[in-house]
Amino acid sequence: LYQEPGNVAQDTGMNRNILITGASGFIGSSLVEEAIKRKYTIFAGIRNTSSRHYLVHPNIHFLELDFSNDRSLDSAIQALSSAHGRINFVIHAAGISRAKNSADYYRVNLEHTKRFVFALQRNGQVPQKFILISSLSAFGPGHGRSRIHASQDKQPLTSYGKSKLQAEEFLYATKDFPFLVINPTTVYGPRDKDVLYLVRTIARHLEVYIGNSRQLLSFIHVLDLCKAIFLGMESSLLRQNLLVSDGKVYTAKYFNQVVRKHLDKRTIPVVLPLPLLRMLALLAEGYGNLRGKVPLLNRERLKEFAAPNWSVDNANLMELGYVPQFGLEEGLEQTIRWYKEQGWIMD
Repeated sequence: LYQEPGNVAQDTGMNRNILITGASGFIGSSLVEEAIKRKYTIFAGIRNTSSRHYLVHPNIHFLELDFSNDRSLDSAIQALSSAHGRINFVIHAAGISRAKNSADYYRVNLEHTKRFVFALQRNGQVPQKFILISSLSAFGPGHGRSRIHASQDKQPLTSYGKSKLQAEEFLYATKDFPFLVINPTTVYGPRDKDVLYLVRTIARHLEVYIGNSRQLLSFIHVLDLCKAIFLGMESSLLRQNLLVSDGKVYTAKYFNQVVRKHLDKRTIPVVLPLPLLRMLALLAEGYGNLRGKVPLLNRERLKEFAAPNWSVDNANLMELGYVPQFGLEEGLEQTIRWYKEQGWIMD
């Protein structure tokens, strides 16, 4: 079972069954569309409560997965394999980036990953390659002004990052299990609601900075992320981390400048000191608890938002021949246009 696959895109005789978990989400639904373009037989792993709004293509097969229930997982995997044979590839995109408490991050991002891998193993469905969609948060920020690179020590700042790192460590400790870990930087594009929050702030004529405007950032458009994931999946790479960005380094000031340009808005720059932001995060958490929602700004994620350096060295990805389609300028223009078309922001 543990073999290097070569380039499956050139192997027309190979079955091309792919299971994508978290398929109803922002990244997951985009991965499904990329798999459709590449003519895979697609199994969209969703919860029974998941929206199928972005999963309307007739060639999508749905598979309800309950990662908290071993018996249910076994039944779903057995039903899939009985009807369609071996699962050749798995992209595990299911997870959470916001939670009401730290325990939820570990329950979903770590324990559900472990249960899923164990279920694949005991049902004889170890795939040719298992792709874990992790996060740059698992590495933690760059040291000084140096870019984050795959060989640096991992020092996550948050429970979210730590839960992702522990899921990675679990895979590295699992014998005879072929995997690749994808660590994307900030992902944006159509359907994303996190960057939408920042865009809406500028649409309201506010240009907000945490501490200062010189924070180093990296970004990846969701369509470029999907291409990078399939490039890694269809390569011979195994048992390593692949950092994903568009290869450039930006500042918070440049990000705001680009958004301001495409919204055609004048703004008032506001630099918020960390003590004030901690108080605002506390208030946001309290308001979120009343509404039963987890706010984007909370005390846990503020640790990441305030880190001075999230720039990425993605040399390993570039060695695979990766060429991103979108720089931040082009990507934000396309994304903001989509937001307007959907009525998510107004002119």
